[in-house]
Amino acid sequence: MQNNIHKSHRERVKERFLKEGLSAFADHEVLELLLFYAIPQGDVNPLAHRLLERFSTPSSVFNASVEELCMVDGIKTHTAVLIKLIPQLSQFYNSLAVREKKALYNSQEAGSYICGMLGYRKSEVFAVVCLDAQKNVLAFEILEEGTVSHANIHPRKVVECVVRHNACAVILAHNHPSGSAFASENDRVLTEQLCTILEGMDINVIDHIIAASSDRFISMADSGLMPN
Repeated sequence: MQNNIHKSHRERVKERFLKEGLSAFADHEVLELLLFYAIPQGDVNPLAHRLLERFSTPSSVFNASVEELCMVDGIKTHTAVLIKLIPQLSQFYNSLAVREKKALYNSQEAGSYICGMLGYRKSEVFAVVCLDAQKNVLAFEILEEGTVSHANIHPRKVVECVVRHNACAVILAHNHPSGSAFASENDRVLTEQLCTILEGMDINVIDHIIAASSDRFISMADSGLMPN
């Protein structure tokens, strides 16, 4: 009888998702729906609440390590792996979408592209998007990983990347794993340094996009922060 009650509840939650999507779900309901697929029977609502009590937010749940997740009563390795899979799947999905994009015509398109590539990374990376004369993407390359500043980005690597792909224009890009959506003084100095070098090679530096998350970014061009 108890199993039938839980089964009916699961079916109602799934039907609600199909009709309304996740936007109408509370945080614990999103986790509960996910847990259905790791724990095939029983009431997982209390477990969803325990996860939020331990980690505070869904994003913190997804970013927790397998070891941390398994410290929550009711979470085993099988369930922890499924939880860890979610942000990776999201990043993979975004990368598929942006791979199919042939051209970046404005800062919104460039920002979405770069967020799809960098928005989920936990470490700070610096990348270059190489474009042809029609703004088609020729290549996306990560050139440095770690704390990004003008001191540790080697202009030679940027130049080699541009020459290798015969680019007519570039978009500089990096991420802020902290979620900060503003350009630091280091970001401005680095941008000015690279613009000077690349524009001396007749390579147009269109923008420097900073990804704060999977869907938030700052365009230094739109913010009036690109060198004149």
